[in-house]
Amino acid sequence: MDIFTIDQFEKLSNQRGPQHVSIYTPTSRDSSDNYMADKIHFKNELQEAESKLVTLFGLNSQEAKSYLNPGYKLLDDPLFWSRASDTLVFLLNQSGAEIKTLPISLSESMTYVGNSFALRPLLPLLNSTGKFYILNLNLNKVQLYEATSHTISEVILSDDVPTSIDDYLVFIERQQSLQFRSGQGGKAGAMFHGQGGTDTEKVDIEQYFYKLSKQVDALMECEPLPAILAGVEYLLPMYKKTSGYTKFTEEVITGSFGDDDVHMLHEKAMVLQKPKHNQHRTAAIEKFASLKDEDWASAETQTVLLAALTGQLETLFIQKNEVIWGSYDAEKHSLTIKTDDTEVTKELLNEAAIQTLLKGGTVYPCEGEDMPAKNSVAAAIFRNPVR
Repeated sequence: MDIFTIDQFEKLSNQRGPQHVSIYTPTSRDSSDNYMADKIHFKNELQEAESKLVTLFGLNSQEAKSYLNPGYKLLDDPLFWSRASDTLVFLLNQSGAEIKTLPISLSESMTYVGNSFALRPLLPLLNSTGKFYILNLNLNKVQLYEATSHTISEVILSDDVPTSIDDYLVFIERQQSLQFRSGQGGKAGAMFHGQGGTDTEKVDIEQYFYKLSKQVDALMECEPLPAILAGVEYLLPMYKKTSGYTKFTEEVITGSFGDDDVHMLHEKAMVLQKPKHNQHRTAAIEKFASLKDEDWASAETQTVLLAALTGQLETLFIQKNEVIWGSYDAEKHSLTIKTDDTEVTKELLNEAAIQTLLKGGTVYPCEGEDMPAKNSVAAAIFRNPVR
């Protein structure tokens, strides 16, 4: 699974010119038929893109197929398909191809060919609302992750953090050896390979957790998010006892998880977190309803877009399948709306979302019936009154 950032989104959104191809197709993380169904779906979308390149940009069939060659090469790459996430994102223009496997939930494939990339399906990956940590207490390799509802990425711990109990015991052994040589006594402990069953092993684990938590706590306090503990059941209360971090959730994930279990770990965490994420969205809709008759919220499309493009939005709701092409004149603070995607226009709802996210706001792509104001294309809560 790849990581996708707001900087990448902004860079892609600024690319203009003919023959931009955007393909999104659902993929499987596991398969019993060598991912044949996934490959067939993607091949069908490539063929649709071929047809659109011929129709919209005048390429002949062979030219279109050659242009899409980076996509066709994927069909013969078994390693790529075995590492798939939920969705294959294939973005191609005359500068080359961007190919990513991302945790986006799609009901069906989509292909768009035009003068810019279709990026709306990527928006859910970029919201910071609902971020949380997962601390996996595997005694052979402790790992800290930062996650959202759609992403999970490992937080790289510095070299001085003992990420296994054996690392810690080797450190203690060296310290005791130095003390012994200087006449201070002490005796090194044995390496830890048990399951924490003996009193000695439990003491070793607890002392290890004191050392570990001091450093991990300091790292998490830089951005104090909710944190979920994961690991074998007896380890979790031991770690909480040693840690001073105050934002651990009551819910925990029990089991033994290693490097290959990151997706499983994320899925288990989302079972615990999804109700909380839904609460954020519901609270935002309720806040919009309480402010909509004042200057702090609006569902008037042009007002929302202008406020978004100048960084004035706390929360933006946009209808998933709506598209508004146009341009923004910063000097006149005005919008020009067009009917088509051209080399000089931009998709203004995308632009509004980018600027909202860059300024630390939250974006909620919604189905039409879920928009906070009936028949609205865009709605927003402002950071300050907007008239």
